[in-house]
Amino acid sequence: MTFGTQEIAVKIGMYAQHGSIILKRLTNSLVSGFQSALTIDDETRNAYFRDKGIAHTKKGNYELAVSLLKPLNDSMPGDPEIMLYLGLSHIKMGNKSEGVALLEGAYEKNKNDVKIATVLGLSYVQTEEYAKAVPLLRKVVKENPGNYNLKYRLGVALDNLGEHEKAIKSFQEALELRPDEAKIHRSIGFAFEQLDDHESALSYFKRANELEDS
Repeated sequence: MTFGTQEIAVKIGMYAQHGSIILKRLTNSLVSGFQSALTIDDETRNAYFRDKGIAHTKKGNYELAVSLLKPLNDSMPGDPEIMLYLGLSHIKMGNKSEGVALLEGAYEKNKNDVKIATVLGLSYVQTEEYAKAVPLLRKVVKENPGNYNLKYRLGVALDNLGEHEKAIKSFQEALELRPDEAKIHRSIGFAFEQLDDHESALSYFKRANELEDS
């Protein structure tokens, strides 16, 4: 795999991160000479770029993350972790279709990974693919019952699918975790409006306004 000048720019960091590996190689290769001892194999180099790319995604440096993770994914496709963070970086940069495709690929590789399912489910809500979002969000809500955002986003997906009563139930579960979150009160109000229950809707709209004014 070739990274060109980018590889040269991080070589010092690579040696620092894998110093023990290089030291061992140096000790075992004195007869072969100093240059051969400092040769970095593909596995070590790939691991370095993988770790740096994932770290950049977590820090919000999405462009840098893509520049490191895309060559890795092209040369050794199928690593769910690379696909996850590369896909997330693409979505954050506005490349939604490419990002979702990568997340879907990561999920197909490991359907038991709650983190991948969570990111994909939330991404489906963001791209307004609500029918795809619902089963994934229901799955991850069971694994993370204390996560208000997952329950709220599940409510959003259900509401947009016209399943307003189920949406209200999910919103109310989120409200139990964040009782003073104005946007949840407002979302419940809109869902009740869709059910023509104007009295219930008004009480939630009123509470949302009180929280926003406080």
